[in-house]
Amino acid sequence: MTPTWGISGPLFLLVWIPLAIVTLLLPRLVLVAARRGPTAPPDRTLSPEQLGALAGGPDRAVAASVAGLVENGRLRVDDERRLCAVVADGRPAPEDDPALSDLDVAVLHSAESPTSGRQVLGAIDPWFRARDLDEQLVARGLLRDPAQMRSRARRAWIPFGLVVVLALARLAAGLGHGASIGFLGTVLVIAVILALWARPKSHRVVTPAGRATLAAARESAGRPVSAAAGHRTALVVGAGVLVALGGLAAFPDPATAALLVPPAFSGGGSDGGFDGGSSCGSSCGSSCGGGSSCGGGGGCGG
Repeated sequence: MTPTWGISGPLFLLVWIPLAIVTLLLPRLVLVAARRGPTAPPDRTLSPEQLGALAGGPDRAVAASVAGLVENGRLRVDDERRLCAVVADGRPAPEDDPALSDLDVAVLHSAESPTSGRQVLGAIDPWFRARDLDEQLVARGLLRDPAQMRSRARRAWIPFGLVVVLALARLAAGLGHGASIGFLGTVLVIAVILALWARPKSHRVVTPAGRATLAAARESAGRPVSAAAGHRTALVVGAGVLVALGGLAAFPDPATAALLVPPAFSGGGSDGGFDGGSSCGSSCGSSCGGGSSCGGGGGCGG
């Protein structure tokens, strides 16, 4: 019996397997190449939300906003681990408060009634999660454009797809020729499984300037400074920055951190993003009044 296409099975595999390995690595190599670049000074002007988006993606940015609002008394966590906005007489509306970012305003509006972490995330998703903050970071040169990186990754998968098509054509020709195709079929299945397992889970690529910015922020957040001689040292960064860098478990108040992290927020993949949270079952009022507390006690009060 003459070999299929005039090429013996072992010879075909000797050529096809290295091709499959090389093309399988191309998407990963594209992301690795995008991380390279000249060294750059850190950008020390980022807001906590921008820093969170750079460190852990959009979910971390929302977590940083929540942490800052909780620290400033604009947002509280009730005993069922739901978020609720604090309304106080004489305090400007969120839209009129120059101290609040657009993301802060969106979070406060989403928590006007007691709301789980996932519901907060879903409420602000259309405006912030994958667009505004990423655009700001890309403009500052701290993040590669995620849309462009996804496009590059898709193009990088084309050679592997062609290699798979070649193997499928060989299988079909072998079946018609009556040749043994079991080993090639097994190798093809393994290659496809490896491709599904090894494909990049994220196309967010931080530039050298972005990595320098994160390193500088972590150094500043981890460096205690003496408030005065003989006094205990204190950190000069707020809760929003700490959470942006380390997730909600890094909130400076352990009791509040315990309420925020399980189960309203998940430390899983993004370490400080949202998971299912608790549902808004029992009422906590439409919002928390200025003199009430959403932590510790029953309902909205302490």
